[in-house]
Amino acid sequence: MKRIVYALIVFLYWLWYRDFKRGEEYAHNILVMGLGRWLKRLFEFEQLPLKENWKLTARHIKTGEIIVKEGHNLIVNVGKYLVCRMLIDEAGYDTGLTYQAIGSNNTAPVLGDTTLTVESARKAVTSKTRVNNEITYSTFFTAGESTYFIKEAGMFGHSTATAAANSGVLFSHWLVSFDNTGGLYDITLDYVLTTG
Repeated sequence: MKRIVYALIVFLYWLWYRDFKRGEEYAHNILVMGLGRWLKRLFEFEQLPLKENWKLTARHIKTGEIIVKEGHNLIVNVGKYLVCRMLIDEAGYDTGLTYQAIGSNNTAPVLGDTTLTVESARKAVTSKTRVNNEITYSTFFTAGESTYFIKEAGMFGHSTATAAANSGVLFSHWLVSFDNTGGLYDITLDYVLTTG
C-alpha cells in the first residue's frame, strides 16, 4: 500500500513540476519540504502502538446489582522495557503478565512508576484470552479479598511476580474509584491490551 501511495505522490509531483519552469527553485523547494513533512507523517504510522483499557465490574453479593467502571491506563517505562525483553526472550522475561493488584492511593500514575503507590491486594490473573491482536486479562477478587476503597490498580509480569505485594515488574498503572470497604461486592478486573 505504501509503495502505491509513494508512486502516486511521485506522479503528482511530476505533474506539478512540469508546469513550472525549471528555474523556479523557490516553488520547487516549498513543494519538496511540504512533501517531505507529509511523507514523514505517513510513514510514522508504521508503528506498533499498544492501546489499553481497563474495566472494573462490581457485583453485589446479595442483590446481584452490577456496577461497571471503565477507563484507560498508563503503560509505565519499566512496562515498555518488559515488552522489549520478552520479545528477545531474555532470561526471566518469558512468563508474560501474570498478576493484577489493587491499591488504596489516588496519586496520579507517572511513567517512572515501578509499583502501585499503596498496594492493598493482588491475585494471579484468573483468565487470559486473545482474539487476533487483542488480549484480555481477567482477575476475580471475592468481596472478602477486596475490602478496600479501591483507588488504583496495575498489571505485573516477569518471573519474579508472585502473590507478594510489589513483586515483579509493573507493566501498567491506572486510577479507579470504587469503595468496597463494606466487602459487599465481588470485583472482576478486566485489562484489555490491543496492538496496532
